[in-house]
Amino acid sequence: MTCGIDIVEIKRIENWAVTRGNSLSRFYTEGELAYCESRGPGKYASLAGIFAAKEAFWKAVGTGFRQGKWQDVEVAHDDLGAPRFILHGPYCAVAELRSLPALSIAHDGAYAIAQVVWP
Repeated sequence: MTCGIDIVEIKRIENWAVTRGNSLSRFYTEGELAYCESRGPGKYASLAGIFAAKEAFWKAVGTGFRQGKWQDVEVAHDDLGAPRFILHGPYCAVAELRSLPALSIAHDGAYAIAQVVWP
């Protein structure tokens, strides 16, 4: 079993989105950006949570971000809002070898946190 955890300051992501919004598509998929926009005033907390989830994923893989692109690890949400991963590119092979990891995202106050547990 492996796990990864990451914490992100929401204000840092908000400042980045406001000043460099055109670069968001390098880190987020269209689906992720649409989901965050749908969150209204909570969109920056959602952006931070997804960012933390991707970082936690690479920690759980054990390699850090070394190959592919940020959009190869996508965070989607089911009808009840539970987050899950959709893997693309080089990470598809990782998913074939192992089941998809469990993902939890939380945000409160100034921070968003994500934890990934891979059986």
